[in-house]
Amino acid sequence: MLEVTVTRSSPASTLVTVSGELAGSGSERLLARLDRLLDNGHRYVVLDLSAVTFCDSSGVSALVRGHARASAAAGGLRLSAASVQVTKVLELSGLARMLGLKPTADPVDAVTS
Repeated sequence: MLEVTVTRSSPASTLVTVSGELAGSGSERLLARLDRLLDNGHRYVVLDLSAVTFCDSSGVSALVRGHARASAAAGGLRLSAASVQVTKVLELSGLARMLGLKPTADPVDAVTS
């Protein structure tokens, strides 16, 4: 089961901790949470993926769709602190570069750099 928790929020960005498996219904759960955040004015979101244990194609798709939704809302989505296994998936899919994967979960640096 995937858990999505807002860890820290500031005018610059919102840090969201994601834990569990980013697959299947968990991917939809993440997208729904991102939609609510964007609808409530959180334009720049950093996803801390340090506690994500698995990511499949639906997880990759959710990240791409989340990025598109944030961009459409004149914001941005960045990724941080992924495990070695998840980093490999993100690198193979091109998302590590596209979404600026950072090694740590620093919300300001991850969004603005």
